[in-house]
Amino acid sequence: MVKKIFFSLCFLVTGLSLCFLRQAHAVNLRLTPVQIQEAVEYGQKNKNLDMAVFSEAWTVSLGKGKGFATLFTPYHNIAYKTKKLAVERKEITRREIQDALQISDSLAFSVTVYGDEYDFASRYSAVLYQEDAIIQPEFEFIPEIADASEFWPDTPSNIARLVFKFPVNDVDLNTPVTFVVQVPGGEEISFNFDLSKIK
Repeated sequence: MVKKIFFSLCFLVTGLSLCFLRQAHAVNLRLTPVQIQEAVEYGQKNKNLDMAVFSEAWTVSLGKGKGFATLFTPYHNIAYKTKKLAVERKEITRREIQDALQISDSLAFSVTVYGDEYDFASRYSAVLYQEDAIIQPEFEFIPEIADASEFWPDTPSNIARLVFKFPVNDVDLNTPVTFVVQVPGGEEISFNFDLSKIK
């Protein structure tokens, strides 16, 4: 009888542990105090890293000169703000953490794209695909004029950074999504994010 109870408890604890482990690595929009502290420590510890390396776990890159997209989760947002402040020898405050958590009702993507015309990105749009669902952005920032790229004056001579936010109501945060930038003329630039593996 005691053995039966012991083995039942072991199975229960193992099952619960697996559930929590899976959730710990999925995009989490409501962070616990422990997760907030982890994000702060990540930002402080990695304050001197190049931004691309710092954000690698949240970024999908198509290669040099082709573009990359970064998902700003609440965890990444806190870590990023902490990094910026740590470079200035400042510590993040509770108020700044609360501000960083304000993105918790959306999935925010920052995407960098390349082109040759100074206004090439001005007519770009984006959607988010998850299984059969097509999700439209609720917010977008698209610059009218691009900046000179690291390749200038050679092609691709210009670079633009765009931001798109999508509502999370119908998004399963344990399932992959495809963030797609739509280029006039029908071309699409796709970035695949496995939400179950991103903090």
